[in-house]
Amino acid sequence: MPHRLLLIVLVLPLLVAADPTSAHAASVQPEPYIRFVAEPADKQQLSTAIGHFQRGNVQVDLVAAIHIADAAYYRALQSRLDRYPKLLFELVAADGQQFARTGVRSTSGLSTLQTWLRDKLRLTFQLEEIDYKRANFVHADLGPNELIAHMKGHWADTLGMLLRWMLTDAARSTNADGSIRFGGLALFTALTPGADRNLAIKTVLARELADMGDLTQATAGTDALIARRNEAAIATLQTQIQSGAKRLGIFYGGAHMPDLQRRLEALGFHRTGTEWLVAWDLRH
Repeated sequence: MPHRLLLIVLVLPLLVAADPTSAHAASVQPEPYIRFVAEPADKQQLSTAIGHFQRGNVQVDLVAAIHIADAAYYRALQSRLDRYPKLLFELVAADGQQFARTGVRSTSGLSTLQTWLRDKLRLTFQLEEIDYKRANFVHADLGPNELIAHMKGHWADTLGMLLRWMLTDAARSTNADGSIRFGGLALFTALTPGADRNLAIKTVLARELADMGDLTQATAGTDALIARRNEAAIATLQTQIQSGAKRLGIFYGGAHMPDLQRRLEALGFHRTGTEWLVAWDLRH
């Protein structure tokens, strides 16, 4: 299963957490927040969703993100984020920390892999492109100490979720769009030198990102890390609503969204629509 481990290392952080240092009410299965558009071939793309929710006169949008994408995607995202009077955002940081596009990243092996993705696939990082110092941005995540303490107490739950995900992923024979999944063969082919090598790698990873988003829908509610951070986001949301906010956005990684949707529905919100943004343009 080595190729699957490689894909998890490369892809999972792009869905889950924008971190500069590196069982509630059931509902209908949420719609996808990340999708791969396979047809037509000359317009293939990886897209993320903005889900619109309403409860009375309060509107909340779930703005899904991928943490490495085309620069044009982040420009489009920034334009939309600026429209919310209150924009609740994901970032593991202490309360009161000044947020900026510093471009500072860890020198860990994971960061090196992500940098390789950026350079080879002509992508860019969310933390370099999104301006977190906007006046409407409201921090809605855990602090580093809270996160570390929580992980110490729930590492087995998170490891179990990852193992379940890997077993489910290993059993997949088709992609989300119904096409045959070649797994390691596709990745090996993409890594073969050729004129379109980088585009081929980008396309394989785009499919995996979309499919991984589907798989996390079934496990997000049982993943202690995702669940705890989502609790923090919803708590901040409720505080903002109690303070009189009527139009809000929650800007989080795509893997968080199915669980966040269920939490919104448990609070009486219902989905009223969906907007899609192109994160990876696979024409070039």
